Amino acid sequence: MLTTFKRGYEKARFQTIPALVILLIVTVSGCVKDHNPEPEFQYLVKADAIAQVSVNEVKQRASILAPIVQYGVTAYRITYQTLGVDQKPVQASGLILLPVGYTGDLRVLSFQHGTITTQEEAPSSYLPVGNMEAYGAGTLAASLGQGYLVVMADYLGFGESKALPHPYQHKASLASSTLDMLQAAREFANSKGIKLQKGVRLAGYSEGGYATLALHQALEQQTSSELTVLGSYPGAGAYDMLATAEWVVSQDKDLPIFASAYYMWVLLTYNQLYGINTPLTDFLTPGNATKVAAAVATGNPLAADVDLNPTKLFSSSFIAGIKNKTNQPLIKALQANNVYDWKPKAPVLFLHATGDDIVPVLNTELAVKAMQAKGATVAFQALGTAGTTHREGAQLYLAAMVRLLTTP
Repeated sequence: MLTTFKRGYEKARFQTIPALVILLIVTVSGCVKDHNPEPEFQYLVKADAIAQVSVNEVKQRASILAPIVQYGVTAYRITYQTLGVDQKPVQASGLILLPVGYTGDLRVLSFQHGTITTQEEAPSSYLPVGNMEAYGAGTLAASLGQGYLVVMADYLGFGESKALPHPYQHKASLASSTLDMLQAAREFANSKGIKLQKGVRLAGYSEGGYATLALHQALEQQTSSELTVLGSYPGAGAYDMLATAEWVVSQDKDLPIFASAYYMWVLLTYNQLYGINTPLTDFLTPGNATKVAAAVATGNPLAADVDLNPTKLFSSSFIAGIKNKTNQPLIKALQANNVYDWKPKAPVLFLHATGDDIVPVLNTELAVKAMQAKGATVAFQALGTAGTTHREGAQLYLAAMVRLLTTP
């Protein structure tokens, strides 16, 4: 069965799913520019107030969780300094959600968004459609009585850095862009006289779950006590990229209509970033290679209309190269982007649907086993039932995340 990636994104991407914490009936109010921070900051370039969300508006978004809403929220679009994949300076952007009227020292939540494909979905766009992690769950998190400053990086390729291609599932750049966003958030707080508690909590689903674990590792490799990880809650991430690739090429059936696009995006990203430069005809069957090449020529490779069955999408030689580990350039690139085989100091709670049909649960199982073997404090919480899919798991994850944030 053939279908378009683009149509699949529009109909089935998990970010558009109404979660327990989301209700799409609110119009953002207020677009007042805030003054730019002083230039001596190392990371922060500027901060613009883009929305004022009242308590009642947050409650409308929260739906049945309205009783836990305590504060209104101000949304800020942050521009900050980071490094591109080539290690050259670049300006990136993200979103800060600040509770209005909270008087104590704020907790910090770094919330990594899942896979997005358009600029409108970036957290800093703060739109009500296609941006539910920021507009819904992130805003609810900032409104809680516990007092959270919520920090959401757009990632490279979105927002301020939209001229760059997004390095999809690239461990190093996801870690550095989110870490530098956290640094910019602390500078923003200092510029406002806002006191923050030491330490951060990390959360994210799908690509956001992967980015969460990459950020967790990066934070524990640096020594700042201000950015000590208190705990992380990665959801449904492809933590073992090689094992995920092996699973994909072993599937002889149509996968969800948006799955092939994600897998293709990883291949195209690694093919370019690691200088592998494999022709499309080497890893795709002829008909699919022609379609992807035509889509690449238009500047939108993910719009190609390709097979959803991996055994029909990928060439037999490519599949054999993954299964037999003979495609060493790609195998090494996949292994370089694994994020699970290390010992975290802070506790990690993995959340994943056991029936995930895009990012197999083996990723979480392997991560838990590897980290426990190293003596780490990790646990696994299944989302839903045995048949719960990746898409369905997203809304369950957001509800679980909010519950975790309301615990001590």
